[in-house]
Amino acid sequence: MSAIRYRPGGLADVRHAIPLLLPERQCFSGRVWKQLPELITDLLGRGLARGYVIEESDTGWLRWFGLSAFLAPNATRAALERPLIPFRDFLLQTALDGRLPFLSRKQIAASNAAGDLILTVLLCRPDIGEFTQHQDGLLFRMAYDSFCFAHAGFGLSEFWQEVGDPHRARMLEGLGLVRHRQLKMENGTEHFLLKYTAERALANPAYALSLVFNCPPPRFGFSLPQQELLESALLDLPDHNFALINSLSDDAVKKRWRAIYDRVALVDPPLVERAVSGPNQRRLLLGYLRQHLEELRPYHCTHRKEDGGAALESSGDGPAEALGGAGSVGRQSIVTCLGVGGAQKVETRPPPA
Repeated sequence: MSAIRYRPGGLADVRHAIPLLLPERQCFSGRVWKQLPELITDLLGRGLARGYVIEESDTGWLRWFGLSAFLAPNATRAALERPLIPFRDFLLQTALDGRLPFLSRKQIAASNAAGDLILTVLLCRPDIGEFTQHQDGLLFRMAYDSFCFAHAGFGLSEFWQEVGDPHRARMLEGLGLVRHRQLKMENGTEHFLLKYTAERALANPAYALSLVFNCPPPRFGFSLPQQELLESALLDLPDHNFALINSLSDDAVKKRWRAIYDRVALVDPPLVERAVSGPNQRRLLLGYLRQHLEELRPYHCTHRKEDGGAALESSGDGPAEALGGAGSVGRQSIVTCLGVGGAQKVETRPPPA
């Protein structure tokens, strides 16, 4: 196996992912499995799910595919109230019926600020191949890194994962997840549903999964285009390649970097003032962001009256709102007006106690 790397998954990965997912076929109804490629494409295209992949650096060969989504609370309850239907199959059948159980970006931003996001893994499968023991361990360590890169920094309240075999269930229990239920179907397949909560993460910080819970709110209020550039830089994508992918000029990318540094200097001047050169500025900023991925997440925080009045609640939109998409805002940030598409104003005073 050549060197491997992780990155966000996109539409072009779907056709390569389906062969990896074949061992999961018995975990889903015939209806879901038959429409799975189109369903994954639709969810990724509409921003209702997040893909994360591991590939070989020199060949692009996909060695891992994962798909996750944030659930509307009522959709989560509906899935749990049907103990004879596998959790993932129920959610995907609901999506096929047009009653989307997954949150939109705007709803994610509001629930992120509230700290009540519910995350689930819909698909997760490696291409083990003929690995040595060392390579096998490397793949799973990188899968954990890719999961953290995709999901750390969100205001999570719950995480749910369903797997189709007892070995994987025990692996997840080793990471700290708690078995919620076990379902055996007539065709002999087993479904193990496991759960992890923010309260468990606080009580057990040594568990591996605790690292993606209980993050602080963002400080800088980067716009969505700025977040996209910063994420690509954290994944070592050269600026020129980012420009080509996004149909931008090199000067436009440089202008975006200058806007990022200006925003950082406004909120935390020492972070960039220590650097004399541009490369040093970037190195220091990216080093900070690797430990603070909340700066790259959609976040719609509260609007506070100047007299200290009550915070206004952020609202959701679209089909998932009817399923309980957005909740009241709970996490506080010094960014007082961050829309889904970008930041309009940065407040530099500390949040109220």
